[in-house]
Amino acid sequence: MTINVHFVGIGGIHMSALAHILLDDGLVVSGCDRSDAPILDSLRSRGARVLIGHNEHHVTMATQVVRTAAVPESHPEIARALELGIPVQTRAELLSDIAAPRNVIAVGGTHGKTTTTAMIAHAMRASGRDTGFVIGGEAPDFCVHARRGTDPWLVLEADEYGRAFHHYTPAVAVLTNCEADHLDYYGSQDALEAAFLDYVETLKTGGTLVVGSDSPAAAQIAQRLSVRRPDVRVVTCSADGDADYSIRERADGFLLTTSSGQHMGALLQPGRYQLQNAAAALAALEQSGFDLGESVEALRAFRGVNRRFQLHGEAGGVIVLDDYAHHPTEVSAAIDAAKQRWPDRRIVVLFQPHTYTRTSYLLDGFRTCFDAADLVYTVDTYAARDMSGDEMNSEQLATEISASAAYGGSIDQSARVAAKQALPNDLIITMGAGDIDAAGPIILRELRRSIGGAA
Repeated sequence: MTINVHFVGIGGIHMSALAHILLDDGLVVSGCDRSDAPILDSLRSRGARVLIGHNEHHVTMATQVVRTAAVPESHPEIARALELGIPVQTRAELLSDIAAPRNVIAVGGTHGKTTTTAMIAHAMRASGRDTGFVIGGEAPDFCVHARRGTDPWLVLEADEYGRAFHHYTPAVAVLTNCEADHLDYYGSQDALEAAFLDYVETLKTGGTLVVGSDSPAAAQIAQRLSVRRPDVRVVTCSADGDADYSIRERADGFLLTTSSGQHMGALLQPGRYQLQNAAAALAALEQSGFDLGESVEALRAFRGVNRRFQLHGEAGGVIVLDDYAHHPTEVSAAIDAAKQRWPDRRIVVLFQPHTYTRTSYLLDGFRTCFDAADLVYTVDTYAARDMSGDEMNSEQLATEISASAAYGGSIDQSARVAAKQALPNDLIITMGAGDIDAAGPIILRELRRSIGGAA
């Protein structure tokens, strides 16, 4: 019988990754989503049948259906599949099945997990081995963001939303950090930390936890794990203090110090948070048996992940970047990295809040995280759901930010305002986890039009 796996929401970054792995297996893959997107093009080119819109008839030819935790059983396609007796899995359950026979490196944390996963995958592949990977973002060093591979080792991004990261049994688990996020799902910071503790407890007997000790909450979770699981080895990494893997910025790159020696390396992208990601990645690689020196050298050529400090272009002396930052800690880190790379430029930020609830419970951080920027425009909120009445919208957020800030409106409106007000030698950063990356091309188009008109 032909196996036909249908993905409800195939355009999601994690769902499309799993679709690529099943295409690697030679299976028939179909899927649907609310709207078309560039990420679907590579699936189509590999033979996947992609439909736009949702309809219960989409599943009638499927032998298995995959959904995200956010898609309820009442969804017309899921309800029809259950009615027909077609097996339905969540994406986390499918990834668990894929990972079960492998030696897994799982990468979890509030920030940095996508870049850290990509760093590990890049270094693994640079070693010449056909390792598997599942990255929660597209990256220029990879044709697609997931591959099954034939090597025993597989690195995957372990997402905390919906407790997806509880489904794997890694040999090596990475915990980059743990800060308040997804509190609309978990309810409190204590519940979130308890979920991260459950994540690291999924380690295989005798496994290794690589923990970012610069994060106090992550360090506490590691301590609690040591009490519960004395069989687990805890390895620390830091860009701030002493650790098993201590990384320090140098004028010509970075110096990594371990108990076995020192290694000089370099990264193409600036910022302390990139050093923290690199320390975690290199620790995980060595703990998995990969040569540390070779891994350090491999990271010299690592080009990052799309939407993470990604250059859109330059026009009229104005540089336009895009970054996925949507949490106050990430926003502050991205601005600091920009000032480190371009210390003499005026920093202008177009920030798109990600859901009304996140804006509300992270408000204290949003008030001050833009302080190093010269000008901030808040863009209409990327909303996963409607306001219930208590949350904060983007226009209100602009009045709370301590830096110079103004409400810009829609993506198109904000982009046009930023381009009109731009000065030569500005650096404009579009920020957010939604569709704010669409603003960069608009800004560049308007800047070039202005240059043409002036000429």
